[in-house]
Amino acid sequence: MPENRYPDINRRTLLKGTAALSAATAFSPLVAGRGAAQDNRLTVWGIVSFTEEGDALLGQQMQDWGAENGFEVEYVALPGSDYATRLATAVEAGDVPDVVMMLQDITLFYAEQGRLVDLTDVYNELKDLGGGMYETLLPWVESEGVVYSIPMQSDVSVMYARLDLIEEVTGEREAPATLDELEQLATEINNPPQLYAIGLTVGRTPDTHGQVAQMILNHGGTLVDEQGNPAIDNPGTIVALEQMKSWWDNGLIPENAASWDDSGNNTAYNSGQAAFVFNPASIFAYLEENDPELLADTTQAPFPAGPAGNFPSVGTWSWSIFEGSDNVDAAKQMITAIMQPEMVQAVYEEVGGRWYPVYRDLADAPFWQERPFFNDFPEIIETARPIWYPAEATPLLLTQLSAVYQTLILPDMLQQVLINDMPPADAAAEAQTRMEQAFQEAAGGQVAATPTA
Repeated sequence: MPENRYPDINRRTLLKGTAALSAATAFSPLVAGRGAAQDNRLTVWGIVSFTEEGDALLGQQMQDWGAENGFEVEYVALPGSDYATRLATAVEAGDVPDVVMMLQDITLFYAEQGRLVDLTDVYNELKDLGGGMYETLLPWVESEGVVYSIPMQSDVSVMYARLDLIEEVTGEREAPATLDELEQLATEINNPPQLYAIGLTVGRTPDTHGQVAQMILNHGGTLVDEQGNPAIDNPGTIVALEQMKSWWDNGLIPENAASWDDSGNNTAYNSGQAAFVFNPASIFAYLEENDPELLADTTQAPFPAGPAGNFPSVGTWSWSIFEGSDNVDAAKQMITAIMQPEMVQAVYEEVGGRWYPVYRDLADAPFWQERPFFNDFPEIIETARPIWYPAEATPLLLTQLSAVYQTLILPDMLQQVLINDMPPADAAAEAQTRMEQAFQEAAGGQVAATPTA
């Protein structure tokens, strides 16, 4: 076992967080100069962690910082399914919070419009703490040497698999390593309507975007070409759609999956209605707290490899400050305080592992060492293949891909195949046309449309 560099990290002892906050702000110029701000309020938006305790702790850390620095801090945790839409509405109305938790796809989308504050100074102060932040997260938040958002978690998705059901079929408690193995196991396990084997998210929701993109990559497809132009109409995409269509037609996917939001697959797995789902670690956190028996029969495994291999993608949720905030300096100080390794580790623990560290050495903390479910995460983060592969990341390309994400082009492509029986080749061609339009609009500086459902 690696040496534990953080032996004293414990979420209970840090629940208040006052000691760490005092150290982070003891010499803050805000204490002396807070009267220069137009007001002493900070508003913060975040995305729900699926644990009320985790959201509460994060808000408490912010409020503790505010109490020491003469600021009233309000933290609001919102559902992820329509978060991008709410933020776009607030931006259009000119009523944006001071600090915003950003999904990976939207940071440079807003930075390209000149809406975000330069946070390079904050990043430089934090990046070498805790063994250093993972550099693979930086392209999501940095443009031409300017950092516009501070990574606060590593967003890693895995496959959840029912080991007891696998054991009934194979005699072994081992998750399938390939998509073909998954399909074979699923066919034998499937027992609708009590149990559906593959809880694939099919709704018009961000989770579907991520799962379809992963299927495309593992079948040898890409979203763009080497020059960063839309290239979703390719053989890998078509084969991926064909496989998902076969799962749907054979009844391996729940019939109501087309109406799921981002919590639909969580609910299906947690209630025993799905044998395999693809999701971040929120399911682990729920089972550890509420269903230890099901957890004992569950594993977190890498997304199964396709014909081309296994190419996990990793993103990050991060903290940004919008231009126009009356308290930019205060917002920077608060982000710096809550992103101290011991502070953020306390939050990671309170959310039950749903958010994985951005600092390398935090993997040595007892919380992670005691949970072998997460052993693969550091390597996945270090070796991740980005969704912009095989192109180089640029602010414009990430802005354009953000437009694709926000307009739900990939979920719509999948629904055309599954629900409307459109041939996969036609659906890929239609998605190609929509991507080209989204890329063109984003390149022209127009704000991409947001989801309507």
